[in-house]
Amino acid sequence: MKTPTGLPIDMVATDLDGTFLATGGQPTAFNVRAVLRASQLGVRVVFATGRPSRWLQPLDAVRSAHPYAIASNGAVVVNLETGAVVEAHPLPVDVTADVAAQVGARVPGAGFAVEYTGGGWGRTPAYPVRGDMVAQDVLSGGAADLLHRGTAVKLLIYGPGVPTEALVRLVAPLVGDRLELTYSMVRPDGLLELCAPGVNKASALRHLMAQDGIEPARLAAFGDMPNDLPMLRLAGYGFAMANAHPSLLDQGFRIAGDHDDSGFAHALLALLGEPAAS
Repeated sequence: MKTPTGLPIDMVATDLDGTFLATGGQPTAFNVRAVLRASQLGVRVVFATGRPSRWLQPLDAVRSAHPYAIASNGAVVVNLETGAVVEAHPLPVDVTADVAAQVGARVPGAGFAVEYTGGGWGRTPAYPVRGDMVAQDVLSGGAADLLHRGTAVKLLIYGPGVPTEALVRLVAPLVGDRLELTYSMVRPDGLLELCAPGVNKASALRHLMAQDGIEPARLAAFGDMPNDLPMLRLAGYGFAMANAHPSLLDQGFRIAGDHDDSGFAHALLALLGEPAAS
């Protein structure tokens, strides 16, 4: 059970890209100091990202805050202090394979990638290589084949020549409520992210909060993209970044500053009644 701190919140959860991290992919020094200070004051710290668990290196500077990381949009929860996966929610294989087959028939040239519980991944040949995919062996094959090669927690859909939001309109009717569909970037070649039904950042946060007896009213959450909407709606103190997607800015959330100006740190420290000088 969480011991009351006398502060308005007991937990802070923040997205990474576009929120806690600056444009270069690293946190500002002020954001790091804000997290460490919140932890010193007794506030639980959680990072919630669409990134897979293998892409959490930018959080090395805040491991002393004893944080958890919600990765793959809620499908995996990692204890950052130990590196252990403490929770995972696999995709339903047959349903996901059916969705991929329907999307492949509907979206010309569609590519697929799969993330696995332990941080590995695989892709179909049409899915573009990016990030650390260059440095690792690619488990190529069809989407159904990839889903059977390990415990899959997330499916990514790539739509060449189809902008992200147009791809959502094409794919959402095929998915329905069979899987959880979202996205975390807007691109000319769309990229969508699918998890097991009901799995998102908010569902993972609920589990962590229940462990410590923390109520949603005492949660602060920060985000910038549609995959952050569930956790911002859950939080008693939901903050959209000034650089956020329009779908967040029109929801009535509190507005934090730009991610490149340590907007997260300024808003968090103000909430905690701490000096805001960076």
